[in-house]
Amino acid sequence: MNKSISAFFPVLNEEGTVRRLTGDLLRVLGAYFKDYEVIIVNDGSTDGTKQIVDELCRENDGHVRAIHHDHSKGYGNALRAGFDAARCDLVFYTDGDYQFDMDDLHNALPLIDGYDMVVGYRKDRKDPKYRLRLSKGYNFLVRLLFGLKLKDIDCSFKLFRRSALKTITIDSQGYFIDTEIMVKAQKQGLKIKEIGVTHLPRTSGKSKVKMKHIFVTLHEIALLWKKLKKNLQEKENKIEHEDFAD
Repeated sequence: MNKSISAFFPVLNEEGTVRRLTGDLLRVLGAYFKDYEVIIVNDGSTDGTKQIVDELCRENDGHVRAIHHDHSKGYGNALRAGFDAARCDLVFYTDGDYQFDMDDLHNALPLIDGYDMVVGYRKDRKDPKYRLRLSKGYNFLVRLLFGLKLKDIDCSFKLFRRSALKTITIDSQGYFIDTEIMVKAQKQGLKIKEIGVTHLPRTSGKSKVKMKHIFVTLHEIALLWKKLKKNLQEKENKIEHEDFAD
């Protein structure tokens, strides 16, 4: 491809996956791009992740960069750090737990010429049943409140045109960030394509999502819904005022 790409993923105590995931990304990106980079956002890991990340940067000088947080700043802040650091035409991100097959980029990359965003939905999702139930309820709630026409809003397999991504103001510091991006993208009329991607079982580490994150996310949903409703009301009032003035 004639474009360049920045691919990044956040890690928090993922020493068992970070090397394999980086290698897979370098292999796939190198088959398509001359100008490409992998950015690893280490969100305050306390295991051997930082040392492995630094080794990967030395071994792949010019293609792998690292961002190290001295303490965990949360998932949303880790993603925002990756977005801010990305320098290329395209931006791809995934999670550092190695639950996505990077070979699925072979299906996503050719589509980006016709869309602003190509996002995945997990086929045959390999998560515990309680996570599947929570996800199903969450997706239903977001579709109901925001009319978001996606099957799997929080799927961490997303490819963007950086020019489109820069038009979105991201406020979330936590797990609501995926939803915020997609809701705002749809409201702005950006072209979004959703494709099925392979979901892999977790082989090491553990999920970082806790019960408190669910309540924080629900609060952020309410705030965004109120903000969008207020913006719509202000827009309607402005139109009514202009019609009255005419």
